[in-house]
Amino acid sequence: MTPSQEASSGMVRVWACVDLDAYVHNVRQIIKLLKHGAFLTAVVKANAYGHGAVPVARAVLSAGAQRLGVASVPQGIELREAGIKAPIQLLGPCTSEELLPGVEAGLTFAVSSVDEIAVLADRTRAAHQGRHGGRRTCVHLLVDTGMGRGGFPPEDLWPAAERVRAEKTLELEGAFTHFSSAEESDPAPTREQVALFRHVLRGLTERRVRLPIRHAANSAATVFHPEAHLDMVRCGAILHGLRSWPSGRDGLELRPTLSLYSRIVHLAKRPAGWTVGYNRTHRCARESILATLAVGYSDGYRRSLSGRGEVLVRGRRCPVVGTISMDYIVVDVTALANGPEGTPEVGEEVILVGSGADGRERITVEELAAVSGTIPYVVTTQLGPKVERRFSGGPRVEAPPDDAAMELRQVPQPPEVVVPIPNEEDETPRRAVAGA
Repeated sequence: MTPSQEASSGMVRVWACVDLDAYVHNVRQIIKLLKHGAFLTAVVKANAYGHGAVPVARAVLSAGAQRLGVASVPQGIELREAGIKAPIQLLGPCTSEELLPGVEAGLTFAVSSVDEIAVLADRTRAAHQGRHGGRRTCVHLLVDTGMGRGGFPPEDLWPAAERVRAEKTLELEGAFTHFSSAEESDPAPTREQVALFRHVLRGLTERRVRLPIRHAANSAATVFHPEAHLDMVRCGAILHGLRSWPSGRDGLELRPTLSLYSRIVHLAKRPAGWTVGYNRTHRCARESILATLAVGYSDGYRRSLSGRGEVLVRGRRCPVVGTISMDYIVVDVTALANGPEGTPEVGEEVILVGSGADGRERITVEELAAVSGTIPYVVTTQLGPKVERRFSGGPRVEAPPDDAAMELRQVPQPPEVVVPIPNEEDETPRRAVAGA
C-alpha cells in the first residue's frame, strides 16, 4: 500500500500539520525588512523544506512573494503543473537532461559555465519551434565569490555575459552569488563576498551590461546584511519559521509553520532492570510504563535522538528511551501514570513537534536539531513520504485548466523603477524590473 493509499484509508501513523496562515505572516515580516525596493523570492526547494511545495508556494505568493526558488527542474515542473504562473528561479546548475523540460516549463536558469550556456541555447532553439517560436529563456549568471559550490570565477563573468547576449534564444536577466557564512556572528566573510560581488557588477555596468535583477541575500543575509538586499532576496529558512541562529539575535516575530504527530500503538509495564531497544541501550531504573509510538527514522525522526529526544504526551514532556528503530520509538510515560495526567491509552495522539493543548510546553524543530546535532532544515526536509501533510489556512485555490499545466507563459513586464545600489556613491542609479 502506498503512502497516499494509507492516508485515504485512515491508517496514517505519522502526520504533519502545516499552517499556511503562518507562511502569510512570515512573508509579511520578511517584506518589512527589505531595503531599496528589493523584492522577495520564496525558496520552496526540497518540497518547501519538507512542508509541501505547492500549497506553500500558493500561500507565499498570495502574501507578497514575487518569485519562487527551486533547486531542480522537476521541482519547478511540479509547480507549473499545479497551475502556478509566477517566475520560477533555479538556484544552481542542472543536469543536461533537465534543460529541455525546464525550457518547456518556462523556468529561469542559473548557469555556471560557458558549456551550460551553449547547451541551454541549443535546447531553447529545439523547444521553441512551432507555436513557441521566438521565445527566449531567461538566464541568471552565478558568480562564485567564496561558496566554492558552483559559478563563474569573478574574472570570467564579463565573457560569460557577452556569450549569453550573443545567443538570440537567451535573455540575460540577472546575476547572483551565494553566501557561505551569513548567519555567523562575525560579519567579515559576508562583507568580503558582498564587496567582491559589487566589484564584479560594477565591471559589467562599465561595459554597459544591463542586469535587471541582481541578488545575493539568503535568509540570514536578509536579516543581518541589508547592504546585500540589492534587487531581490532569496528566503527559505525564515519563510518556514526556522532559524539556524538564536532567535534573540533578530527582531523577527516568525511563526512556526509545522507541527508533527504520531500515535501510541502499544503500552507495557516492565520491571526495573528491563532493557529497551536494539543493543539494549536503555535499562529501566525502576518499574516503568513504556509507550511505543508508530514513528521511526524511516519517517524522518532522526536516529540521533535516541535516548536524547522528548515528546509531548497529554501536554507533558516524556523521554525517548532506547535506540530509535526504523518504524518505532519507545517513550517512558511512567511520570504521567504517577501524576494527575494519568496513564495514556493506545491510539492516543502524541506531539513530536508543536505545543500541548494548554500551551505550557512546546517542542520546536530547532530543539530537535540542536539535540540531534544538525540544523533545523535537515529535520524538516528529512520528513519522509509516509508522513501525511495536512494543511490549514492560506488562500483559496482554484484548479488550473487541464491544458494549461505545461504551456509556456510570457509574464507581462511591470513598469520600471529606479533602484540604487546602497552604499555605493560612485555608482549611478540603475533600472530594475519591479516585481520581476
